[in-house]
Amino acid sequence: MCARVYLNGDGIGRGTHMSLYFVVMKGEYDALLPWPFQRRVSLILLDQSAARRHLKDEFLPDPTSTSFKRPENAEMNVASGCPLFVAHAVLDNADNNYIKDDTLFIKLVVDMSNMQLI
Repeated sequence: MCARVYLNGDGIGRGTHMSLYFVVMKGEYDALLPWPFQRRVSLILLDQSAARRHLKDEFLPDPTSTSFKRPENAEMNVASGCPLFVAHAVLDNADNNYIKDDTLFIKLVVDMSNMQLI
């Protein structure tokens, strides 16, 4: 797995939003994993203040999407996520602490509870 971040946006978010995506990649243990990938994915932009007003988007993968099938012919699948994850206006707002010292933190969480290997 990997994350893709487009700070100046991607697709419909270009120029107005930060876009954030989750990507399933080919790995050496793919034969041991259940396919298609069906774990809940959380994409989180961390608030660096004590308020901890993190921005979060979650999704359950669509098992019919090629984005979540076992990668066989390429090193990675098509990314899936949020082209409109957070507006630049939110990031630029001085009252928010998503960017501090020119740094932002992104967290991806994949729910691995009850995972059974083949």
